[in-house]
Amino acid sequence: MGYLWALVGFGCIGSYMLPIRFSTTKGFSFFHLMGWGLLVIVLLRWNSVTLLWAHPQWFWAALLSGVLWGLGQIAANSALDEISLAKAVVYFNFNTLLNIVLGLVIFHEAASLRSLGILLLGACLLSAGALWVTMISAAPSKEGNLKKGVWLSLLTGVFWGVYFLPITLVRQWDAQTNISQLDVLIVLVLGGAVTALLIPLFHKPKNMTAANFGLGLASSILWILGMSGMLMSIQMLGLSRAVPIVNSSSLVYAAWSLFVFKELRFSEWPKVLGSALLALAGGILMALSN
Repeated sequence: MGYLWALVGFGCIGSYMLPIRFSTTKGFSFFHLMGWGLLVIVLLRWNSVTLLWAHPQWFWAALLSGVLWGLGQIAANSALDEISLAKAVVYFNFNTLLNIVLGLVIFHEAASLRSLGILLLGACLLSAGALWVTMISAAPSKEGNLKKGVWLSLLTGVFWGVYFLPITLVRQWDAQTNISQLDVLIVLVLGGAVTALLIPLFHKPKNMTAANFGLGLASSILWILGMSGMLMSIQMLGLSRAVPIVNSSSLVYAAWSLFVFKELRFSEWPKVLGSALLALAGGILMALSN
């Protein structure tokens, strides 16, 4: 079941950033639109907020996780203003390396030296895929500042590499059988919504049209469905194995970037798919290391 939940996360998280490519609202402004969609979903499950409010450690840990995810999403949306989906997502997935370190060092998820070796081999394949994708030439009109885009993507990977830590730690410290994964997710979503809705304090949102609101809502729903799958798989498989499977969604984004949005030259398709497959192989190795 853990692998099935990871597959749900793979499919939905592998799609939730597609609406930004169809929207005329970009960067900070698109994340602000996502925030309204996130808030609607929180209000529909407000009982989860009240439940966690009765357990302060859980509430604040989940809220902090949501804020960290939101900061990563801001960096991700900004990165997509500069580079293609295929390149950005591979760098986002450097959060896999952080999750491996956290899983091994803090939660002792590697059962043996063999398990550790397979995890490290998977990490090397993921890194090789990231380096390869950087060398791929983009269509001149589809890519801006490559260096800025890469740094923003790596910053995204840092935030997304640690945002599960608060809720994973509190689960170790204070086991609560009456708090479900969905309850935790809703408060995490609340943290992301708060971060998104505060954006107008320092950035004026643009192109707030009904169509763009709909795309923001679609992105929010896909992300929440993907997160549901990821959280359930983390519970069943562990942090260092579940997250790499979900992060292998870079293969999905590579296909969209190449064949639909035409962000990369079609002549580069062997390199795009090769780099994505390397990242995918790395994720599979890490997931199967147990």
